[in-house]
Amino acid sequence: MTISYQFTLDKAYLEECFDESLPHSPHQTPKYGFAGSFIGIGMGLIIFTEIGGVAPYIMVGLGILEFISFYYRRPWWLTRQMWSRASNSTVTITLNEDGIESKNPYTESLLEWDQIKEIIHTPKGMLFVNYKGQQTYLSKAFMPEDSESYIEKQIAVYKVKITR
Repeated sequence: MTISYQFTLDKAYLEECFDESLPHSPHQTPKYGFAGSFIGIGMGLIIFTEIGGVAPYIMVGLGILEFISFYYRRPWWLTRQMWSRASNSTVTITLNEDGIESKNPYTESLLEWDQIKEIIHTPKGMLFVNYKGQQTYLSKAFMPEDSESYIEKQIAVYKVKITR
């Protein structure tokens, strides 16, 4: 049995992808230690040493930039995705015995069933986590009705954690 469907990789889909994936991402909190160490080292160099020039200020600036990049991570991620050539292209998802195949005019990928470690059901979609920790999101808005049962039937053989 093969299930196939299509959707457009537009801004609304990408926003949903980011919003639904973020709570399950390891990058949901800022790197306080990383940013703070840059600011601390830079301030320490400015206050306690005679080092002149721009090096201490660059250190402080990098720390501040790290905090700013965390605050604006969603719009920056969306902008990068919208700049990609795959933006606004038609994506074809095929569910078959091999796994979840994704095709658009620019890329082709296959997430094999035995490579899925965990499936996380979100309010609007499904998040697939492989053994390397990479996440793949599929929106339920475009899935045919029997897709979820087909996916669960395919992964029943493997020890996949399913979170609802």
